Amino acid sequence: MLSAVLNGKRRGTGFAGKQLALGDTSGAEDVLTATVFERLAYLPDLLLETFFDRFLGLDEPPGPLTEIQFWPSWYMAGTRVEPDVVLQGSERSLLVEAKRHDHGLQQYAQQLARELVAGTCSGELRRPVLLTLGGLPEYTGAAAGQLGAQIDAVLGDTSLDYELVCRSWSHLYLALESTVATAPADSRPGLFRLLEDIAATYAWHGLRTHPQRWLVQLGRAGIRATTCPLGGAFSAAAPSPPVLNHSLAGLPAPGLTRASFPPAIWSLRP
Repeated sequence: MLSAVLNGKRRGTGFAGKQLALGDTSGAEDVLTATVFERLAYLPDLLLETFFDRFLGLDEPPGPLTEIQFWPSWYMAGTRVEPDVVLQGSERSLLVEAKRHDHGLQQYAQQLARELVAGTCSGELRRPVLLTLGGLPEYTGAAAGQLGAQIDAVLGDTSLDYELVCRSWSHLYLALESTVATAPADSRPGLFRLLEDIAATYAWHGLRTHPQRWLVQLGRAGIRATTCPLGGAFSAAAPSPPVLNHSLAGLPAPGLTRASFPPAIWSLRP
C-alpha cells in the first residue's frame, strides 16, 4: 500500500481525496509506526538480532521474535490501555510507545507507567523493555534518566522490573542501515529495497534518516588543486605576482616613425 499512496493511487486505501499533509492528520504516527515495524518484522532472525543489539544496546536482548502485536488492548481499572507495538521475544518483551516527531515533548510518564502496569498485570509482558521512540527533546543518558525517574514516581509502590530505552527515529534508521551493511552480499539487494521503503516513509512524514549537520561541523576537504576539462589548473594557493626584469622607463623605444590610417569615404546617396 505504501507505494500506491506515495504515487497518488489512494483509492481504497483510506487516503482517497486527501492530501498527504500528515501534519494536519490525526493518527499520523500510527501509519508511520505500522509501516516501519511491519518491515522490521520481515528481517531474518539473525539480522533482527543484530539490529536489536545495535539499536537497543541491551545486556540481555529480547531473543528471536515470536510474535508482534499492533495496538493490543489491555485494561487497567476498567480503562482501556493501548500501546503502539509489542514485540514478543523468546526471552523478553519489547513495549514500544512511538511519537511522530523526533524533537519535542510528546512522551509522558503517566501514559508509559499505565502501559507497563496493564501489560504486566495481564501477563502480556515478560521482563519488559520499554522503548520510547521519538517524542523527546534530546536523547542523552540524562534525558532517559529523568524520564525513568518520572515513570517510577507514577508507579509509586508498584514494583515492576523493566528497562527503559529512549531512541529517535533517526537512531532506528542508522541502526538498520548499519545492520543491512553486514548482511550476506546475495541478500543485500532485497534489504536495500526494504531500507528504501523506510526512507520514503520518513520523507513522507518529514523525518530525517540522518542527523542534521551544519557547515561548521564539516571537516576540511584537503583539496589542493582541481583540473578543469579544458586542462587548466586552479591551485588553492595564491599565485605569485609576475616579476619584471626591466622597469617601464628602461624599455627600448619601439622604433615607430609614422602611422597611417585608411581614408574614410562618406556617401550621402539615398
